[in-house]
Amino acid sequence: MDEQFEFLRLIVERLDAAGIPYMLTGSLALAVWARPRMTRDVDVVIDADKSAVARLVNAFSNDCYASLEAAEEAVASGTMFNVIHTASLLKADFILRRDEEFEVTKFARRRRVEVEGIRLEVISPEDLILSKLLWGRDTSSTRQAEDVRMVLAEAGSLDEHYLSSWAETLGLAPVLLAVRSNA
Repeated sequence: MDEQFEFLRLIVERLDAAGIPYMLTGSLALAVWARPRMTRDVDVVIDADKSAVARLVNAFSNDCYASLEAAEEAVASGTMFNVIHTASLLKADFILRRDEEFEVTKFARRRRVEVEGIRLEVISPEDLILSKLLWGRDTSSTRQAEDVRMVLAEAGSLDEHYLSSWAETLGLAPVLLAVRSNA
């Protein structure tokens, strides 16, 4: 996992240098709030326009595969693009932050933490729970529910009002209840 943290350090340094706001999410964010799970990619939500992704692609051009066309298409469609580190073959998925209320809110609530000596922005544990419940509902993935149970058990004090309110708004209240009852 050291190689992955070095890639994460590289990503954070280059995002900061390019002035692109970001938020770590996915399996590495899970490792911040609970136990790590093996993964070969780094999931990062970015708040970027066409010129910002051009700076980002340029920042990775010396030691990574990064397609400017794919990055620009991701901006136009509000989706994602990836960058592959050529030496390690690790992949970063850069997910464009959408302008939906929940996406804007969770991005604003990101937390500054230190992991393995890297100071970075990471999704809050409450928003990670809600995001994983959404992914699980949309993909029928049982792994997401397992991850949610880990965060609930290990993340410490959670903002229960925020969690319950958004679970209700997103139609996830019954799913959250079911995951909690199977903990």
